[in-house]
Amino acid sequence: MPWRRWYHDSVDGLAAMARELTLNQQTIVVGVIVGGASGLAAFLFDGLTRWAGVRLIDRMLALAPHWRTLGLLLLPAAGAGLGAYLIKTFSPEAKGHGVNEVYRAIQESEGRISGRVAVVKFAASALTIGLGGSAGREGPVIHIGGSVASWLGRRLKVSTPNLKMLVAAGACSGLAVSFGVPLASVFFTMEVLLRDFANEAFPAVVIAAVSGIATTAVFGGAAHFNPNTSYAWNGPWDLFVYAALGLLCAPFGVLYMSLLGRVEAGVQSAKRFPFWLYPALGGVVVGILALAFPEVMGTGQDTIRTALDGRLSGWRCGALTLAKIAATVATLGSGGSGGAFMPALFIGGAAGSAWATLAGALLPLPVPRAAFAITGMACAVTSAFKAPVTSMILALELSRDYGILMPVMIACILAHLVTRDHRPAPIITR
Repeated sequence: MPWRRWYHDSVDGLAAMARELTLNQQTIVVGVIVGGASGLAAFLFDGLTRWAGVRLIDRMLALAPHWRTLGLLLLPAAGAGLGAYLIKTFSPEAKGHGVNEVYRAIQESEGRISGRVAVVKFAASALTIGLGGSAGREGPVIHIGGSVASWLGRRLKVSTPNLKMLVAAGACSGLAVSFGVPLASVFFTMEVLLRDFANEAFPAVVIAAVSGIATTAVFGGAAHFNPNTSYAWNGPWDLFVYAALGLLCAPFGVLYMSLLGRVEAGVQSAKRFPFWLYPALGGVVVGILALAFPEVMGTGQDTIRTALDGRLSGWRCGALTLAKIAATVATLGSGGSGGAFMPALFIGGAAGSAWATLAGALLPLPVPRAAFAITGMACAVTSAFKAPVTSMILALELSRDYGILMPVMIACILAHLVTRDHRPAPIITR
């Protein structure tokens, strides 16, 4: 057909042009194209899930009690079940949380991810998260970005090392756009996905992160976190308070990942019921938890923002920490589609806010709630993903306050030391 001939001729022409570029020129072009594509995907995905949250979840929570209860039990179940059906039917390789799949593509599959993953992952994750499942948007966007990058690289017939570089750049752009933290995203890619800070993909990863955020800015910007907080140094005693916070938050990250891995393994070995029933039952669990803690539904970004602003307080924060762990394990462990990174921020932010409440009641010191929440997030990410360097940079970019860096460094390194032997891999295993 004429259009197919035109398509193949165009791709062959672009491939020939790419081969004529120098290595530096290829790096710049690749970073810009992949970053832009991932940025656009993240913008559309975030807009779709937020629209679903406003149109469906918020309206459902405002209904009469009996209708509200019915909706909480049915909507997350329907979203997770439909998402699992789409993945199983059209692209089984699109399953998972995103980070682990991209890692395996880079380390084990020579950077190859099917192009269908981008479309199916987008739809399945939008259904799961948009209808109330507890998961992050960054995992799907990382997976989508890696899929688009891999598809583009294979069409341009790039070498295997360059294909891996493309996939890493696409993943980095997705994470950068999800949170508005380009530097932390670069460190996460190098520390967790590539496991090598000296990798030659570094320039392309940096360019992709910046390009992704610039693309979302053109279209209006994604939902980033811009806290209004500052940290005031009160003396050496602060380090002990933040060190205690690091020791407190670390077990929550380990508990989160351990439970998630065990539930996943159990569901994958279970063959008694239809595959879609398990994520649907996970959605019912989320709905039950949401009867008391509606904040656990969706990405939880509004609660994260509240914690970053220092407005999340009270003894309820401790229960909210455990509820979010249970809701996310139920969603992702049962086979729902979404990311695991943003829930870790929620868990750490709630735990840090709970510690702020306790410290404020026991200690004759000023208690900056936002600083405690940010530190808690960094510690939870450290223990969950084995990424202490990324966590420190993340806290710095989220807070926009250099003064908080030293307490965060102490808390994160202690969280890393006490948990580094509990999980052998820095990402979710299967």
